[in-house]
Amino acid sequence: MRKYLLASAASLGLMVAASGAAHAQAAKAPAPGSIHVYLNGLINDQINMIGASGDSVQGGTKLNPVGMSGFIRLYPGFDGTTENGIQYGAHIELRTAYSNAGTGIVENSASGSLTGLAIRRAFAYVGTPQTGFVRFGQTDGIWWLLSTGEYYNFGDGNLWNSDGGVGAAVPSPDAPSGLFTSTGALYTTNKIVYISPKMAGFQAGFDYEPNSNGFKQGEICAIGSTNCATLASAAGDASRRKNTVTGGIEYSGEFNGVGVTLAYDYLHAAPIGNSTGLGLNYKSMGINELSGQVKYAGFTLGVNAKSGQVNNGMHFLMAGQRDLTFYEVTGIYDMGPYTVGAYYFNNQSAGAYTMGSGLGRTETDYGVAVGANYALSKNLGLYATYLYGHRHQAGYTFASNSTTALKNNVQSQAISLGAALKW
Repeated sequence: MRKYLLASAASLGLMVAASGAAHAQAAKAPAPGSIHVYLNGLINDQINMIGASGDSVQGGTKLNPVGMSGFIRLYPGFDGTTENGIQYGAHIELRTAYSNAGTGIVENSASGSLTGLAIRRAFAYVGTPQTGFVRFGQTDGIWWLLSTGEYYNFGDGNLWNSDGGVGAAVPSPDAPSGLFTSTGALYTTNKIVYISPKMAGFQAGFDYEPNSNGFKQGEICAIGSTNCATLASAAGDASRRKNTVTGGIEYSGEFNGVGVTLAYDYLHAAPIGNSTGLGLNYKSMGINELSGQVKYAGFTLGVNAKSGQVNNGMHFLMAGQRDLTFYEVTGIYDMGPYTVGAYYFNNQSAGAYTMGSGLGRTETDYGVAVGANYALSKNLGLYATYLYGHRHQAGYTFASNSTTALKNNVQSQAISLGAALKW
């Protein structure tokens, strides 16, 4: 008879879930014939102070520079081992859904607002350390699992990635764009992932995603449209991905107390075909990612760089648009219960430029993030975050609803103080 245990996942950090950041499937495999069941969680709340170009009065409205934001995330799942040593399990991430109903969450609202929780990640895995592991479901792929140099363990844990926190509270026209590795456009889609066993410090893997759909979106469309998740082609413009394939290799080792990690990944995707040949025609997507990390005596230095045929937001390029280049440099220092960190990123993309538009050919975005954390215990932490962002594209007004002069050069700053509790 199997033993059923209630366990907490040791790999769940204060600011980031193990479901997205852990290379291993379980911090410690359960004994043969048993499973470990858990319900982890994270609740985060903070007060924000924001100054941005979009804060100015527009059409008689003005944003309050001081506000509060927060979220809750739940991580149910289990890890198991069969009697003959095969490891398996399932991991889920539930998040607070957005609401635009007005004052707080309005139940049964007729305004179309979203309430409650939404499924962000949901995947299963099976394998062994000797043969490697297969993941399947809405999950991170090789793009994140076999890369480094991008971190979420300081400040509010989100920074400029707009996955929550103060960065998401900055008015979107003023928040700088970056081709970050951890992006919902990639990890909320249904895919199959294989990660090899580690041999002599090397680990490799690949994943395949037929269409850019989540679980329920994968059901067959009754009537074909450009919004159907499983289209191969459409009569008109359709910019969804199909046949996304990612491959990567990573090396990690230690030399005289210095930990080194290097990784290379390549992602390729095709656009849904335009069966009429009229309208917009998108290029295939191809992105190189090169990343590295050095760790010594509590200090971490990371670099992540990407380049290829893609636009902001993992969008396809059109004829005449330039390739995107992105790099991020991060430094983090851990000293007991204290963590301090900072990064700088720079993103050069086509942005809103199209042939004949008269706009500048390059949108330049860059951002700085600084954070400090203090862990009162392994379950309770306090933090402070500072963000600075800048965007520019000649001839383009980022605040599309602006009634004032052209705003093609916008800045933003944000400070937040908050607390995070995990279990």
